[in-house]
Order: sequence, then structure tokens, then C-alpha cells
Amino acid sequence: MTDKLGNILRSWDKGRNVLLYGPPATGKTRLISELFQVLKTTPESKEGIILDPDDAETPFSRPEQVLPIPQPVKVVWTTFHQSYGYEDFVLGLRPEMTGSGTELKPFAGVFLDAALELSDTTSEYNSVVIFIDEINRGNAARIFGEFMTFLDFDYRKDGRVPLPLPLRQLKYIDGKSEKIYRAEGQEAEIPIGFPFPKHIYIVATMNSVDRAAVPIDSALARRFDRIEMRPNLSVLAHQWGLDESLIPTPIDDNWQNLSPFETAYLLLDRLNLAIAADLGPEFELGHGLLTQLATSDSPENVIWQDLAKAWDEVIYPQLEDRYSGRPEQLIELLRVDTPPLSGSYAWALRTKLGSSIQARTLTPVRVNELNPEEIKRSFRWLTR
Repeated sequence: MTDKLGNILRSWDKGRNVLLYGPPATGKTRLISELFQVLKTTPESKEGIILDPDDAETPFSRPEQVLPIPQPVKVVWTTFHQSYGYEDFVLGLRPEMTGSGTELKPFAGVFLDAALELSDTTSEYNSVVIFIDEINRGNAARIFGEFMTFLDFDYRKDGRVPLPLPLRQLKYIDGKSEKIYRAEGQEAEIPIGFPFPKHIYIVATMNSVDRAAVPIDSALARRFDRIEMRPNLSVLAHQWGLDESLIPTPIDDNWQNLSPFETAYLLLDRLNLAIAADLGPEFELGHGLLTQLATSDSPENVIWQDLAKAWDEVIYPQLEDRYSGRPEQLIELLRVDTPPLSGSYAWALRTKLGSSIQARTLTPVRVNELNPEEIKRSFRWLTR
């Protein structure tokens, strides 16, 4: 996570926005929360040493990490969705009752409000960071509109080609716009030729698996530095106290002896390898799906039971979604046609009542409700 935080800060320093891209449960939300804390409370730098000869107990300390954006920072959070529009993000006209009837009044959206914040001489902030969650859940090109241009820092104030705000929806009198109403009740006016402020930064998240989302077009995508968030087995190994170099390769002689944590580690690795080969790496399962397993000092059966619950509640539903309409691939992934030679196995083909005729579809099963030995045998077999 520390490396990715550094990547975000370096992108900002180069005048670039950031897109965190990857499957669910790969740490995007956690990274954003860590970044939020960094912006609120500047952490120690990993480089440099400060000597305080008057402090006998701790004479050496680290300096604060230097952030590439001016302090203090205003942080704004928004989430794109199907009904989110230009009027929410840039500028909207809303009806207001007046003495002469109903009039349309301009209200600043998130992006324009950030620009007005930095142009306000009474503001305490010197930069604004906008977090956009699920940027591909809305029609991002339509939401940004002509303001997509200002994602490029070259067209902002102090850029190579600063451009004025193209707000033709506003009425201008004597070189100034009509009053614009802001989110926190303030009012603002924009002079003709007003340049977009420099120090507005965007961090967006994008779910690579969501088939219902609108693809981001190339004009928008190239204005972001993409940071890929991939499943990371090392995170699980660290949490569970596993030495990755000592995790065995499951073979005939040892698969029945795998610990629950070794099994969970190897299971996710095998599933993701198969998914990446079949559907592409953007459809892999995030390591966060398994971070809620019981701690290493818990009884072993409790850990197995937690693995079964995670399978029933989050892992298998995602497999069903990825292999929707492709039952044979899911059957192969679960090794239904090649179960263990002895003992019961969790997954089987569905059989017609009163008959031995099987259909090429899976029998519904709640693994969590099986006996402990069947749970262990089934998950261990899936690692092979």
C-alpha cells in the first residue's frame, strides 16, 4: 500500500490525476482511506533524519513527508451512478420560487465548486482533492462534459495553454456572471475569462469486473495515470503468518495435510490462475475476500468454518457471476468430474429425483452446512 500511495503522490507532482483499477476486494477503498488520512495528518517521511540534542530519550526522528500539493487540503467525496449527471458534477440549473414566479438558478456541482473554493480569497484551503468512487458506474464522458478538458493540467491556470471556463449556461453582466449557489450555502460570481485553478486533483476507483458499468472512453482514460490493483497473496500470507517459501505444492502425498490457511492461499491462487487464463486477469478474485478468516490462534475447525462461510457468501457467488451461461467451465473449475477417490465431496452434478440421470448443472450446496471432514477434503482437493 505504501508504494501505491507514493505512486499517487508522484502522479500529482507531475500534474496527473489517478485511476485505481482492479477487481473488487483488492484494496482500492483501503488505499483511498489511507490517502485520506495522509491528507489530514502528514505522516513521517521514510527518508532523512532530524536530530534534537535537547531530547535525551528520542534525539532522532523522521521529518514529515513532503506532499506535492499545497496545504491545507479540502477533501470531497462523490460516487458516480446511472442517474448522476453533468448538473451534479459541474453545473445545474434548479427552479427557485421568486416574487415574479419561478426562475432557474445555477448551482455548482462538485468539480466547479472546487474551482470556486480555490478562487475564494477567504478560503482556508490551497488545494482540493476529489475522490470519485465507481467512476465507470456513470456515463463519465457526459458527466464531465466540456470540463473533461480541465482534467489536463496544461489547460489550467499557470499551465502551458490556460483556457477560460466555458460556462455558456450563465448570464454575464458587466463582465461577471450571475450568482452561482454553492454546496455549503455560499454564493460566487465568475468573471469572463476565468481560468480553471491548478491545484485540483482527482483520485477515482474503477471496478474491472462490473459488466453493468459504462466503459470509460479513451479521451477520459488518457487523462489519468492508471494504478492497477491486483489480488495480492502476500497480504494474506502476512496476515496469517505464513512463510510463502514453505507453502507446499499440493500433490498426491500431501494435499490431505494442508492447513486451513495454506488451503485458502492455494485455493485463491488456483482459482485466479484459471480465471485469468479463461476470462482475463481483470476478472480475478480479490484477496480481500479472505481477510475475514479467523486469526491463527483460533481453533482449526473455526478457521475451516470461516473459509466455508466466505465461500458460500462471497467467493462462489462471484464465480457464478463470472461463469454465467458457461456451466461446463464452472463444473471443470470445481473438479466435479474428478472428485477425490474416497470420501464425500461438496460439489456434484444434479440428479433427477428417483433416477440416476444427471444433468450438466451443479447441485445447490451450502458448504458451511457440511460436516467438517467434508469441508476440509473438498477445499483441499480444489487446490490441486
